[in-house]
Amino acid sequence: MNNLNLYSETVSGYTAVSDLFIDEYVPSANGDFVKVYLYLLRLLTRKNSSLSISSLADTFNQTENDVMRALRYWDKSGLVCLSYDDKNQLCGITVKDLKNNSSPEPDRSRYATPEFNNDTADTTVPAAAFADETSADEAASGNSASDVSSNVVSMDFAIKAPSHTVEPSKVTAPAEKLDELNSNDDFSMLLFVIQTYLGKTLSQPEVNAIVYFYDTLHFPADLIEYLIEYCVSKGKTSIRYIEKIALSWADEGINTVEAAKDEVSNHNEAVYGVMKAFGLNNREPGQVEKQLISKWTDVFCFETDMIIEACNRTMKATHQPSFEYADSILTKWHTSNIRNSEDIRKADAQFEAGKAAKSSKSGVIKQNANRFNNYQQRPKKSDDWYNSLLSNNN
Repeated sequence: MNNLNLYSETVSGYTAVSDLFIDEYVPSANGDFVKVYLYLLRLLTRKNSSLSISSLADTFNQTENDVMRALRYWDKSGLVCLSYDDKNQLCGITVKDLKNNSSPEPDRSRYATPEFNNDTADTTVPAAAFADETSADEAASGNSASDVSSNVVSMDFAIKAPSHTVEPSKVTAPAEKLDELNSNDDFSMLLFVIQTYLGKTLSQPEVNAIVYFYDTLHFPADLIEYLIEYCVSKGKTSIRYIEKIALSWADEGINTVEAAKDEVSNHNEAVYGVMKAFGLNNREPGQVEKQLISKWTDVFCFETDMIIEACNRTMKATHQPSFEYADSILTKWHTSNIRNSEDIRKADAQFEAGKAAKSSKSGVIKQNANRFNNYQQRPKKSDDWYNSLLSNNN
């Protein structure tokens, strides 16, 4: 195959991108992260350009948390340096010189990464101490006791009843594993980021849980970071709540941020769609209602538009919200392998055709059932005729 010659006739400006960046960083970086870094390089060529996390998020149609994740990734890689104010708010971004990049660690003086203590209580954590510490954490974060009870599954659709019976926060890794993680820069950075999200130094049970996610569940660091970010965004910072979600994701085989986002988005979209279709968007679904929605999304694996269509048909038929009626529709669709709007259209057409054929057949049977009444009846005799007949007999 012939070699290609590349030419350019553009007269627009240029943004210089280091060959080192393309060769060493692009192959292993997330595509969204690369876009954020390239855009930062582009902004350096502008004078007096205003920059904010929200503007970056709008530019790439991402959330602000997605942008922050990208910035922290490049900060960890040593390509940028993030500056924070006294309130731990991002206030500056410095693009580093790749030629002198030695992957410096970020300033962690504000949040000391907890060291694993193998000389003291590294084998078990007293249950009473854990309960007291958890209660204190809940009080500080505003979480109620119900958030960390065994019924936490009903509190959020990202959580499904996990098959695991272990409590990660009570599991302490062997001493050699803790020593290994202590020297792991990726894991140390993960703990630092988690502390930043939670705004406090991690307790020993919380560290135990993170170690379990990382080493036993084999969650990658970015998935654990998203897990914490998701829980914090919902105002849930209890370790019990966090580990419930982690275990349910593990049961579902979720091991990437993209898969976790799809899981969360699918459930939240389905719940919102159902409650809106039923005119109940002024309240949260109840326990039984949540179980039915979970059945439609997780067992039947219906897309949200199919579930909403079943709800709309329920309202048309019953003129009131009925999860049981919608469930009967979706169960029938599932049994009949009806998976999309085209399948619904075909099924409706078949139903109408069958209904018309049945109606036509019923009309023929009714007409045949009256064939003995179709003979010509004799005319009714008048009273005068009967009187004349009686006179003749006399």
